[in-house]
Amino acid sequence: MADLKPLGSSSEPSAAPSIRSQRNDETTATDDAEPKDYATGLKLFTVMLSICLNTALVGLELGIISTAIPGITDQFHRIQDVGWYGCATFLLVASSSSMWGKAFKYFNLKYAYLLSICLLIIGSIVSAAAPNSASVIVGRTIQGLGIGGTLSGSVILINHVSHPRLHPMLIGIWTAIFIVSTILGPLIGGAFTTGVTWRWCFWINLPLGGPVIALVLFFLHIPKHVKSTPATWKEILLHLDIPGFAFLLASVVCLALALQQGGQTELWSAGSTIALLVLWPVFTIIFFVVEKFQGERAMVPLRLLQPRVTWANALYCYFCNSANYQIVFYLPIYFQAVRGDSAIISGVNLLPFLAFFALGAMVSGAAVGKTQHLQPFELISGLLTTAGVALLYILEVDSSMGRYVGAQVLAGFGLGLGNQIPITAVQGLSKPEDMTSSSGIVLMMQALSGTYFILIAQSLWANRLISHIETTYPSISAQQVIATGSGANEIRNVFHGAELAAVLDAYMVGIKAVFAFSLATAALTVLIALIIPFKRLPDHREKKLEHSNKADETKEKISSA
Repeated sequence: MADLKPLGSSSEPSAAPSIRSQRNDETTATDDAEPKDYATGLKLFTVMLSICLNTALVGLELGIISTAIPGITDQFHRIQDVGWYGCATFLLVASSSSMWGKAFKYFNLKYAYLLSICLLIIGSIVSAAAPNSASVIVGRTIQGLGIGGTLSGSVILINHVSHPRLHPMLIGIWTAIFIVSTILGPLIGGAFTTGVTWRWCFWINLPLGGPVIALVLFFLHIPKHVKSTPATWKEILLHLDIPGFAFLLASVVCLALALQQGGQTELWSAGSTIALLVLWPVFTIIFFVVEKFQGERAMVPLRLLQPRVTWANALYCYFCNSANYQIVFYLPIYFQAVRGDSAIISGVNLLPFLAFFALGAMVSGAAVGKTQHLQPFELISGLLTTAGVALLYILEVDSSMGRYVGAQVLAGFGLGLGNQIPITAVQGLSKPEDMTSSSGIVLMMQALSGTYFILIAQSLWANRLISHIETTYPSISAQQVIATGSGANEIRNVFHGAELAAVLDAYMVGIKAVFAFSLATAALTVLIALIIPFKRLPDHREKKLEHSNKADETKEKISSA
């Protein structure tokens, strides 16, 4: 007490506020770094259950259509719409993901997420009750719009609701559930189409989606530190970037139509095919011009692509998923069409890829969470995937089980190891205000990968098959093979003896072309991984200890003062 100076002293008043200000700053920093309302225990389990059930619903819907398509075409006799049944959903997922990212920024996260689930269910009802082929496509489009929001929202919710140190593990679980449900989808779709009707591939979303809506509505609580960005309705509409969305969608549709008809229903030299191939880059350029003028309002703000960690991870995600989608869609064709397996046996034969993809995702999540490193796992992922796809490329009609199982083990584990790291990277290394938009960009690239590379694979497979038959087996009708191929197991009912051997040979030529392309894109991910910055995720445990130490030092200064 004897050391205290009068209130009017010139030295102490300036020092004390400084110490108090420092203490308040440290306390605030500690609170910001460690919010008190992250979900834990039962609350976190319930939230993750909601997200994972919704993710399983989305994964099933993306995969279930593949085995339902023959039943749909049998009823509506629209073989030319086969491509659209599959890619209509991916088109909307790709073009709307970034827009959803902006929506989650400006609207209530919980209710925007619920809206995406409702759109998925509405689209399912439209497709299930469809009186014609066009209605099925419209329903699939609405589903794609809902799925774009669901996938974006799931990752953003994990980021906001759980502690940052849990993100790699939780995103790994989320990714594993997504891929498992995606691959189980064709098995369930085949069972419904064969045993009941293809319409149940869509009706099933009603009893599955109802509990998901209830869980989200009653158990999903957004932490207090997560707040929507205030804006007027006019500002929100401008920030949603409707023109950018329209031109991106138009560019993807043009490419999809060109790849669907080129060399199959129309010649590559046909005027309509050339026009579509020209419009694709034109609309893409216009999209980037629009985004440039939109600035911060763009659904893909171009400044977000300037950091190497963002654009390199977005490219990695884009090319990594090429091999993923092509294996999922074309390895079953190898099993069913070439080897003559049933849909169920084909699914069983695909289990090594499924299991090791999930294992790779889990290992990646745990390893990243432990080491905070990202780039090394992306590099290892690319190397393993390249080796696995190379083994798939050398498969033959009569390859042994060991050859296709071993290839799946390498490719599946490699893809799983690196698949979710790009989203983890932009989540952990972006500025907080850019996190949702950057996440939307990466998810958009993932969906664009599904759109482009499924269509490219279809074009490669069909064109190589047709070319090989016309040049090597001119006595066989290539168009008859294509028409029969929509139901792969029917090949052996239509062709016999030498003709059957020729058709299987042509199938292998087409499938090898797909896997050769997958091999090229897998090798490209190795090169892209070398470009990705060698950065660690922030270690929040170290930050917490640092803040604690600083707080202790502050207390000592206050005591000494």
